Amino acid sequence: MKGAQPLNKFLAAVLACIFIALTGCDFIFPGVDVSDDESSSVWADYLSEFENRWCFQRLSTNLKISYGEVYTAVKESFEKDESVTISDSKRGTHHQYIGLRVTLSKPLKTRDDARLLYTAFLFDNPQFFYIGNTYSYEGYRAGGTDFYNIFCLVYSMSAQERAVAAARLEDTVSRILNGLYQKGAGGQFETQLYLHDELLKLCSYENLAVQTDDPAALYPTAFTAYGALAEGKAVCEGYSRAMQLLLHRAGIECTLVSGNDQNNVSHMWNLVTIDGRNYHLDPTWNDGSDKIHHSYFNLTTAEILLSHKIDKENIGIDTCTSREANYYLRKERQLDTVRRDDIAKTIADAVIQGDSIIDLRFTKNTFAAARLFINNRELLIQKVNHILNGSEYLMWNYEEYNVNDIYYTLTLYKHDS
Repeated sequence: MKGAQPLNKFLAAVLACIFIALTGCDFIFPGVDVSDDESSSVWADYLSEFENRWCFQRLSTNLKISYGEVYTAVKESFEKDESVTISDSKRGTHHQYIGLRVTLSKPLKTRDDARLLYTAFLFDNPQFFYIGNTYSYEGYRAGGTDFYNIFCLVYSMSAQERAVAAARLEDTVSRILNGLYQKGAGGQFETQLYLHDELLKLCSYENLAVQTDDPAALYPTAFTAYGALAEGKAVCEGYSRAMQLLLHRAGIECTLVSGNDQNNVSHMWNLVTIDGRNYHLDPTWNDGSDKIHHSYFNLTTAEILLSHKIDKENIGIDTCTSREANYYLRKERQLDTVRRDDIAKTIADAVIQGDSIIDLRFTKNTFAAARLFINNRELLIQKVNHILNGSEYLMWNYEEYNVNDIYYTLTLYKHDS
């Protein structure tokens, strides 16, 4: 089943650390005293691209400066191939990769700062799908204090490969957005729903990745927006980054959430801001067995915690309490009834709207009875068609339906005859 064992490359990222300790020496690195104004002027041309991003907004002033410098370097090195050496001081190994070496005007003070910079940058920027899961930092010691003034990223593609892949990704994103604009989707909820469903139509879970001990090495693009949108294969991280990329391009803020499923398997999903309120969205689990549903569409924190565990290391993941943009409430598909005529009326309304997927959510007390009714296909179709009598519509046949007994959702799929 798709998504049965979600994978998260980021959570298993290899951290390669380089630290140059100059014991007994006071080493003054040139450029350390660059002012904030001078530093920010280096990346002023790109500020509008990331100034409102989720993680950037939550960084300290110095880390924002470093973030801007890394962003600028990544953008301006896109057409270049640079070699970086990543050393593991514990193992005594040295490896060369295609990547990027950035000199920071405001040295990082701790290794935690380096980790936070890397996490924030990667969590904010799904468009940089070619940045790998290895990074390093180099430093010096001055006055008995450690400073890290060099930050290195490893790329998974050469400049030529990046150019081809980026063009392919942009073609797909542009096609989806053009469809959105032609449809005239409406507000943020409608935009989110359209992009979500288009992503799930394009992408399937990369099941081969769960069958290997090193999926990030064998299926690197499955963890990226490129894999999900351009290649149509991804694991949970790829789904989440693709969802984030599409929403960003549509002007909707969205970040990544890392955590675990109920079996403590690493997992990733999204936190999205709709009309000023935050919600949890899991596109991977809404795509079970290539059948779209919306059980995990705009949940509160209390709701998502019924099936997910949220890592403490996430950046700025606040408690979500709003239910206004929950799929079932917004679409009037939340039912608290066991009356078959009421359920049939809701389904009939969906048929009139042209839906080929009918997604319903019930209460705990009504779920079992509703499931029995939907399982009785002949009776359900008869009752819906009785309501549709006199109209141009007929209830379509359905051979299967999706059941989620955590959120009490039932999803009917039109059978293609």
